[in-house]
Amino acid sequence: MSALIAQLEERRASLIQERDGILDSATAETFTPEVEARVGEHNTEINTLEERVGELRAQAEREDRARHLAPVVVGGEPNPVYRRDDTGVSFFRDIFNAQTRGDVQARERLAASQESRALSTSAGAGGQFAPPEWLIEDFVAFARPGRVYADGVQHDELPSGVSSINLPTVNTGAAVAVQATQNTAVASTDLTTSSVSSGITTIAGQQVVSLQLLQQSGIPFDRVVLGDLARAYASGLDVQTLTGSGASGQLQGVIGLPGVNVITYTQASPAFAGAGQFYSQIIQAINAVNTNRFLPATEIYMHPRRWAWVLNALDAQNRPLVVPDGPAFNQPAVQGGVTAQGYAGTLAGLPVKVDPNIPTNLGSGTNQDAVIVQRSDDLWLFESALQSASFDATYANQASILFRVLGYSAFIPNRYPKSIAVITGTGLVTPTF
Repeated sequence: MSALIAQLEERRASLIQERDGILDSATAETFTPEVEARVGEHNTEINTLEERVGELRAQAEREDRARHLAPVVVGGEPNPVYRRDDTGVSFFRDIFNAQTRGDVQARERLAASQESRALSTSAGAGGQFAPPEWLIEDFVAFARPGRVYADGVQHDELPSGVSSINLPTVNTGAAVAVQATQNTAVASTDLTTSSVSSGITTIAGQQVVSLQLLQQSGIPFDRVVLGDLARAYASGLDVQTLTGSGASGQLQGVIGLPGVNVITYTQASPAFAGAGQFYSQIIQAINAVNTNRFLPATEIYMHPRRWAWVLNALDAQNRPLVVPDGPAFNQPAVQGGVTAQGYAGTLAGLPVKVDPNIPTNLGSGTNQDAVIVQRSDDLWLFESALQSASFDATYANQASILFRVLGYSAFIPNRYPKSIAVITGTGLVTPTF
């Protein structure tokens, strides 16, 4: 590129020299329209060359900066210390060796792992370290139910050093009114305030592993241990946001939350379509959120069995009412893809997410599930980073190590209870296909 720039600058200098020569030799008598036109052509080409040289110089500078800022990728892994393809290094084994044996190399690997993640950790006594991200990413969503509902609400980082989260609320607002006549008092109503709060809930799990398995296993056994604990943590947090009681250290879940819009679907012969049937209940729930919150609902959550029942609905000609994503005529819902948890499609214009953690043992017959329609941005979940630690005390006499994971969380679903509509009732008994 530098050669091209030099060539263009040389051409520009030559044109300037020719133009100046013409102007220097011209007199009032010899400066004819033809000469003036020739000078104009030179000026136009000179200006074009100047713009092109400027563009090339700017491009060269950008490329030079890009070469200096190009990231270094280590083995294609976000964490270059504990990698999937390296079975000789174990995260949990390093925790144990650094803590109990003073292994300098193990501690250096753990420290390098934290630096490579560039995330906040809660390191402290007892060998506490934040695990590599991919250990969680590879396992959280598999085998156990994940955390579909918990991931759908508004998230924030849990502040350190607090025992509860409190948010102020306005119970009754100010008022305005028409002034009857001039110089008369205008409306004056004092607003009243309160607060909503959540205690800090600890969700934790542990696993005792033999020292022989940790040290002699042919695979990094931390993948199995941490994977199972992480899956259990994710599922446990999701359950808490759905059905937590708000007592005995639990979060307050949305099912059973006071003040929400309660839609009771009573039907001995439930069906998807028809007067008073399931689709009508969904519309009623959406309307309850819209008219009480004064902002639209954004999502629908249901158990996978309920969505399967919706997909099973047929019209009078035995054609499915819900069709795969694509153009169709007058469809009440759209299937977004085959899924066991997560986004499944749309219903009444809202995205539907299926969550296996939604209970199926509700009602007097313990055979009912629930459907949640809500404005998800109004529900706030505060979380800490998932922590892990290892302990050999009290297990040394049996050559075992205890591994523990825990996380802290707070959930405030009742900032605007009317942002939530919960559909329950006999119409949501175990579906038949």
